[in-house]
Amino acid sequence: MMKLGKISPFAYSRMKQRGISIDALNDLLAHGQVERQFDGARVVYLDSPAPGPTWTSRPQPRLYAVVDAAGEVLTVEKRVRLRG
Repeated sequence: MMKLGKISPFAYSRMKQRGISIDALNDLLAHGQVERQFDGARVVYLDSPAPGPTWTSRPQPRLYAVVDAAGEVLTVEKRVRLRG
């Protein structure tokens, strides 16, 4: 579990552009899976909840953030990952 620290101006701008709230970022950092990078940075990601029966072939959105070794959020993005 990570706590929200500093958000870079770039990350904040991206959040506004992509409609990602501070609450969503807090949830991501609290509950997301963490992949550590060789330079100490971390990629935190959270797959969307399991889709319902009407979503059988729709791609799922995936929220992720890149956090540097000092804990500053560098960027936040929604990506669509195709299932299969």
